Amino acid sequence: MLTTMLLGSWLAAGQAPAPMPMPMAKAAPMTAPMAMPVAEAAPCTTCAPAEEPAPEVTKYFVEKLLEGTRFGQTLSDRGVRIYGWTQMNYTASSASKTNLPTTFNDRANEFQMNQTWLRIEKAIDPSKKEFQFGYHVDAFVGTDARFTVPRGAFDNQLRNGNNGGPRNYPSDIYAAYVEAFLPSVGPEGTTVRVGRFATHCSYEVGPGAENPFVSRSYGFQYNPFTHTGVWAITPLNDTWTMSNGIAVGSDNFIDPSNRATYLGQLKWAPKDGDTQVLFNTVITNPRYNVREAFNIYNTYNLQIIRKINEDLTYVLDGTYSHQDNFPGVGSANWYGVVNYLFLKHNDKFTSQFRTELFVDSQGIRTGTEGLYTEVTYGLKYQPKDWLMFQPFVRYDYNADGPAFEGRDRDLFTAGIEAIIRW
Repeated sequence: MLTTMLLGSWLAAGQAPAPMPMPMAKAAPMTAPMAMPVAEAAPCTTCAPAEEPAPEVTKYFVEKLLEGTRFGQTLSDRGVRIYGWTQMNYTASSASKTNLPTTFNDRANEFQMNQTWLRIEKAIDPSKKEFQFGYHVDAFVGTDARFTVPRGAFDNQLRNGNNGGPRNYPSDIYAAYVEAFLPSVGPEGTTVRVGRFATHCSYEVGPGAENPFVSRSYGFQYNPFTHTGVWAITPLNDTWTMSNGIAVGSDNFIDPSNRATYLGQLKWAPKDGDTQVLFNTVITNPRYNVREAFNIYNTYNLQIIRKINEDLTYVLDGTYSHQDNFPGVGSANWYGVVNYLFLKHNDKFTSQFRTELFVDSQGIRTGTEGLYTEVTYGLKYQPKDWLMFQPFVRYDYNADGPAFEGRDRDLFTAGIEAIIRW
C-alpha cells in the first residue's frame, strides 16, 4: 500500500513540467553534509549543490527492470529515479533483551529488518544555471521507524501496536519535499527546498545504505533527525556556501508541538581541496513543551572532513545541545564528539572506525546521566555494487552509572549487517 501511495503521488507531481521502556520517536522526552567517504558514496541531501554535473549514476534492479519499457522511458525523459534497498542485521549482545540507549540495532540477540526503503526523486542540476523544479520522497518500513516517525505524522502507530507498545515494523515517510533552483538568487543561484527533509546537524544519516554502521552514534540518535519547513542553499563562491531555513521544530510535523525554529549552515569547502568544514545550527526558544511533553532544544554542530589520501579519510563531528524548563530538572544539556576513520583496502573491502565521547549531563536523553564512551569497528565487504555485508563489533561504557538494562555500566555487541540495493 505504501509503495502504491508513493507512486500515485509521483504520478500526480509528474504532470508538472519536467531510555525508556520501549523505543519511541526520537523527539519523545526519553527517548548529509557530504556523501559518505566509503565504497559507493551516496548523494548528500543537505550540502550545497555540486558545481559540476553529477557522474553517471548506478542503476539497480528496479531501474534496470524498467529500462526499455514505456513507463521506464517516461521516467527517464522526466529525469525521475525510483530505487531503494533493504537493510537487516543480527546483533549478539551482552544484554539480555535490549541494547538501549544504543540504536538502531537496539534488540539484543535478535534479527531485525531495519529498513525496506523506497526513494523517488527528480533531482535538479544547479550547473545548468536555469530554473528547475524537482522533488524527493524517502519512505520505508522497518524497525528503525520506531525512532524516526515525527510527532504529528502517523505517530499513533507507535502507540497502537501489540499490547499497547510500538509496532514491530512501523513505516515512516522520512523525507518528502519539492525543490526549485533559482538562478537569479545569489551569486551562483539558490536551491530552495520545501517539505520534510533530513537534518544538516550530523555526519551520520537515517538511510541505512548511506550510513557507515547499522548502529548509530549517541550524537546522532539524541539530536534532530528531520525538520519540516523551508531550506535554502546558496553557494557564495567556489569555497563558501551559506544555507538558511525556517522550520516548525525538530522531529515534528504539523502538530501542537510546533515552534518556529531557525536552521543554519556555513560550509567551507575549497573546490580543489581535501578538507571541508561545516558549522550547523538549530535555534529556537529551547523550553521544554510541558503541555505536549515534547523536547524542544537548540543544537550547535561542527564537522571537519579531511581526505588524507586516496584511501584514508578522517571525520570529526562535534555537537552541543541544550534545553530549558525540563520537569524536575530545569536546564539540561548534552554534548559529544565523534571521530571516524575510513580506510579503503581495495574495491571490495573498507575498514570503518568510530570512537565517541558523549555526555548526557542530566540523563534526559538516554535515560541515565553520565559520560558515555563507545568504540565501533566494521569491515565493509561489497562483492557486488548492489550487495554489502558488514560484520561489526561495538563496546559501550557509562562511567557514572548502570546505563544498560538498569544494571550494567558497559555493553558489548557484535553482529553482521546486510544491505541489498534494488
